[in-house]
Amino acid sequence: MAIGAVIFSHGFLLADSSTRSSRAISYTAGYLGGLGVAIFFAISGYLITTLLLRENAESGRISLRGFYVRRAFRILPPAYVYLGFLFLLGKPLAKGEFASAAFFYSNYWADRTWWTQHFWSLSMEEHFYLLWPGALALLGISGALRAAAVAICAILLWRPWSLAHLDLPFPALQRTDMRLDAFLFAGVLAIALHAGGGQGVVGDMTRALTKVLTSGWFRLAGWMALTAVAAWSLAGSAPAIGTLLQSALLPLLLVSVVLWPGSAIYRFLEWAPVRWIGRISYGLYLWQQLFLVGHSQPTLAAAAAAFLPRVAMIFAVATVSYYLMERRLLHYGRSLSARFARSPSAPSLAFAKRTSSMM
Repeated sequence: MAIGAVIFSHGFLLADSSTRSSRAISYTAGYLGGLGVAIFFAISGYLITTLLLRENAESGRISLRGFYVRRAFRILPPAYVYLGFLFLLGKPLAKGEFASAAFFYSNYWADRTWWTQHFWSLSMEEHFYLLWPGALALLGISGALRAAAVAICAILLWRPWSLAHLDLPFPALQRTDMRLDAFLFAGVLAIALHAGGGQGVVGDMTRALTKVLTSGWFRLAGWMALTAVAAWSLAGSAPAIGTLLQSALLPLLLVSVVLWPGSAIYRFLEWAPVRWIGRISYGLYLWQQLFLVGHSQPTLAAAAAAFLPRVAMIFAVATVSYYLMERRLLHYGRSLSARFARSPSAPSLAFAKRTSSMM
């Protein structure tokens, strides 16, 4: 769903801004793309935290080396292949743009062309990887929760001040310091649902939270709130508040869907073709930028006519990327990571003792 929103968004950013309808279509498409990325941030924060907690529960420790090996084999090769194709195709990149994408600081680099603009979100995800796993391993669950709470509160104060007073040459809401809470809200929720062990006060809190998330009133209120946030954002009002509400709401709603297996939306997301799209979604995200050139179509009709052929090409390239490269590298990265996990000399950090008082 996240990648679908991004692809649809980039396909309908219209070049013609002379009419109110074309501006409305482009603005709505832009918001939809931002929502897709925000969904991805929520998924990433929740999933990464859940996997780290599961690793600790199974082995009694978190292998940071293993984590970074898995992430490196997952993220880096496809990204570098994409950048290599940009070089071979002779795409006109700005000075320093290639390095900013290759080393994942694109969201703090002003000179970016369309071809690498989407690396801002990959950069932000990499920054999250650098901070959060280490916090969990070094500080333990309780320490990581405190650190996340402090970071979220700091961002809530920093974001509106920065929007009002700083005029930097790169988009404000693409900076990690402005959006890290999108990952942290999801990470805190994962801890709340998975770190209690089913016993004691924490276990009771986990069951109470699960009961709330699975209630009909919460789902109705949550979706109404998200709709209100969308309307608020489309009206151009208070981006700091809209970003906060979106970051806090999306993890709750996504987990609510996961905990609702009888629902139509759950069954749709479990449908084999949709699962397959999710499997190749990283490649789709990388390569869509090459085929869906933003603001290249003057009208809605022209954009609609060009959309399906271009999407077919994106799927073809992403499928080849997944089956010929990504799947094999994923398997190799996991195998290498497993060897590190078995090695007693691996630089891993156990935090079970530091969190035993919470369980």
